[in-house]
Amino acid sequence: MVIIIRRSVSNRKYDQLEVKDKFTEIFDKSPIGILIYDKKGKLIDINQSARNIRMSYKLEDILDKNIFDNPNIAPIKEKLFKEGFIEFQVPLNLRNIKDDDYDNSKTSDPFLINWIVSVTDSGFLVQIQDINKYKTSEKTLKKSDEKFHMFFEDDLTGDFIATPKGKIIICNPSFVEIYGFDNNEKALKSEISDFNPNDWINLINMIKIECKIKGHQSWHRRPDGKLIHVVANLVGIFSDSGKLTHVKGYIFDDTDRKKAEEFLQASEEKYHRLFDEDLTGDFIATIEGEILECNPAFAEIYGFNNRELASKSNISKFNSFDWPYMITRLRKERKLQGFQSWQRRSDGMRIHVVANLVGIFNDSDELIKVKGYVFDDTDRKKAEEELTRSKHQMTEILDSIQDGFIALSQYWHFIYVNRCAAEYFGVEYEDIIGQNLWETFPKLIATIYESSFRRAIESQEIQHFDVIGLHNPDHYFDFTVYPSADGISVYWRDITDRKK
Repeated sequence: MVIIIRRSVSNRKYDQLEVKDKFTEIFDKSPIGILIYDKKGKLIDINQSARNIRMSYKLEDILDKNIFDNPNIAPIKEKLFKEGFIEFQVPLNLRNIKDDDYDNSKTSDPFLINWIVSVTDSGFLVQIQDINKYKTSEKTLKKSDEKFHMFFEDDLTGDFIATPKGKIIICNPSFVEIYGFDNNEKALKSEISDFNPNDWINLINMIKIECKIKGHQSWHRRPDGKLIHVVANLVGIFSDSGKLTHVKGYIFDDTDRKKAEEFLQASEEKYHRLFDEDLTGDFIATIEGEILECNPAFAEIYGFNNRELASKSNISKFNSFDWPYMITRLRKERKLQGFQSWQRRSDGMRIHVVANLVGIFNDSDELIKVKGYVFDDTDRKKAEEELTRSKHQMTEILDSIQDGFIALSQYWHFIYVNRCAAEYFGVEYEDIIGQNLWETFPKLIATIYESSFRRAIESQEIQHFDVIGLHNPDHYFDFTVYPSADGISVYWRDITDRKK
């Protein structure tokens, strides 16, 4: 604080303190307390800041108080006159003021006051300042700094400050651990730009433009050669001229999550590849039958030109009777295997499908979706029906003739027996199908039946023989044995009349 005082030329005495107008406002509003004393040490003026520091009292009560009544100044009076300037810090002491001049309750907590006392031509200038708030701010700053360092050291994120070239200036233990250093000293000798040079160059160029980067992902190679994936938040530190001077960063080791993500992505790609290339018609539908997803094979099976059209269809329309039945069973059984159904394609063509169906249930155990795998079984089904029809037709023909006919496998099991042959053996044909000839009719062993049957298989030549009936000896029968790779077929007819 500079106070300009004009001395009277006539008597060279200071009758009054004359302050220039331009400093009046500074004097009144200065945050530093200012007290002005005359040559005799009597207080002649005090500003508002000083009054606030010295507690509340009336100005007229303290005017004319002597500066050397202050117990902190009196002992150093000689030093003050000798050096012209003293500075000290002491708790506020108002013992030179009567007790009824100020409120004691406001001085229960001592204030630390910084005093600057100067000798001037007109007397004494005292500047006082409450430095408790600065001490408090200093303590708060110290605590904040300690707290910052605690968070910095304990942070699981790798925190660092580096130069634009990548030289590490400071880093925390997590940074050391993430990049595989043995200690902090080795980390400080490294350059983060070495972990991915091209990526660091790009980051620096981006920071110069954007000032900060959030959630940047990249692969880094640690000094020990291990490849890690990191996610970083970076902030640029710039000089007053706008030049990038440092980079502050926060790095998280994301390797495990990234590998899991890549594995999942690879699995999904593999699944979609198998899904798309599967010859089985795969689909997911609502319980109402609306297709939510399907593969190309499904579209082809049901006669759609592409998967998009198939995805807009409703599978329940292909067989309106079977779908409600399948849904009912899925609610109870949760899955169906090998379900067969005739269905009508989108183009009206009739197809036979075999389906495996799995129910998808919510947390309340309610069926919400159906996952299915459909195979077009039309050709096999038609062949099967044709074979069945042929077998039925052959059976009708063989059963209608009055001659006996049987078919035996190479292991002598009955494959087919017509009605006339069953009567010849005296059994029901259902009872001997699949049974062994020699075990079922042991009396045929060591007879012309056995020798002729075995000779036909061994020589692969047709055999003929005549015998009397097994259960009707009055009748004669002519047997013909036809060999094949799978066994023999035996045909016989009644020749009794011819014999007679």
